[in-house]
Amino acid sequence: MMIEKQEGFVGQRTYIMPNELLTRIAKHPLVEALHITDIGYYPKAGFHARERKYGCLQHILIYCVHGEGWFEINQQKHLVKPDHFFILPANIAHRYGANLSNPWSIYWVHFTGSRSTHYLDFLIDVSENYAPIMMPPNNERIVMFDDIISHIEMSFNDDNIVYANTSFAHFLTTFKISVFNPNPQQSSDADPISKVIFYMKEHLTENLTLEQLAEVAGMSASHFSAVFRQKVQSSPINFFTFLKIQQACRLLEYSKLRVKEISYQIGYNDPYHFSRVFTTVMGVSPRDFRKMGKH
Repeated sequence: MMIEKQEGFVGQRTYIMPNELLTRIAKHPLVEALHITDIGYYPKAGFHARERKYGCLQHILIYCVHGEGWFEINQQKHLVKPDHFFILPANIAHRYGANLSNPWSIYWVHFTGSRSTHYLDFLIDVSENYAPIMMPPNNERIVMFDDIISHIEMSFNDDNIVYANTSFAHFLTTFKISVFNPNPQQSSDADPISKVIFYMKEHLTENLTLEQLAEVAGMSASHFSAVFRQKVQSSPINFFTFLKIQQACRLLEYSKLRVKEISYQIGYNDPYHFSRVFTTVMGVSPRDFRKMGKH
C-alpha cells in the first residue's frame, strides 16, 4: 500500500494550466503539436507517490537529480537514481514514488500534442519497457527548465507561451545524449517589471495596490501600468490575482486546508468571492479542482 503525501514540499515550484488556456494552446498553430499542460519541481519529495490505474491523459517526463525513487509500468518495477529520467506514456497504468529513506528531487512535466508521441518514440526504447535512462548531469538543462517554467508563469502573454513550449521541444531533445551540446548564457539583471513580479510572488497573502507595485518598480502608477501591460499583456492587478490563484491551486492540491482557509491565506476575506475568482481563472471551482488531484 502506498502512502501519498498530501501537502507540498519545501521549495517546490509548480504550474497548472487553466482550462481556457489549454483550449487555446491546443488550437495554436505553433504549439498544438507539442505543449505542456503541467510542470513542476519537487525537492526532497518525501512520501511522494502516485498511482493511476488508467494512466494519465498526457505523457509524463520525470527527471531525478538527487535521491532515489521507483516506478512501475506493465507490471515491471524500475529503480530510479540520480541523473535518471523516464517517461510514462499517456493512458497506460502506472505507479511511482520516492524512496522513503532517500527521497528524490525531481523535475516533472506533463505534455501532449499531435506530435508528442513522436518525441516519446525519439527519446525512449519501448522494447526496454520504458526503463529509466541515465543522463550525465548538466546544469544547462536545469537552466532551460527554469527558463521554461518562468515563461509559462507569464501565461497572460501568448508570446511567452509560444516561447516556453517551443523551448520545451529543445529541452526534450537534451535527453537524447547524442544531440545535446550545451551553450550556457548568462542571464541579465532583473528589470523593474521582473522585480515587481518577484515582489508579487513574495507577498501573495497581501492585497497589494497598483500604487504599491509602482513604488516597487520606481515608477509612477500610470507609467508602471503601461509598461507592465506592454510586457505581460495583463494589468498588474490581474496578473497578481493570477499568481494568487496559482498558489491556491498548490494549496488545494497539497494541503488539507478548507477552501475558506485557503482564501484567507491568499488575501481573500470573502471565501465566496475567492471561489468566483478561482472559477473564472481556472475554469473549475476550487472544490472540483481539488477532486481532480493530478500530481
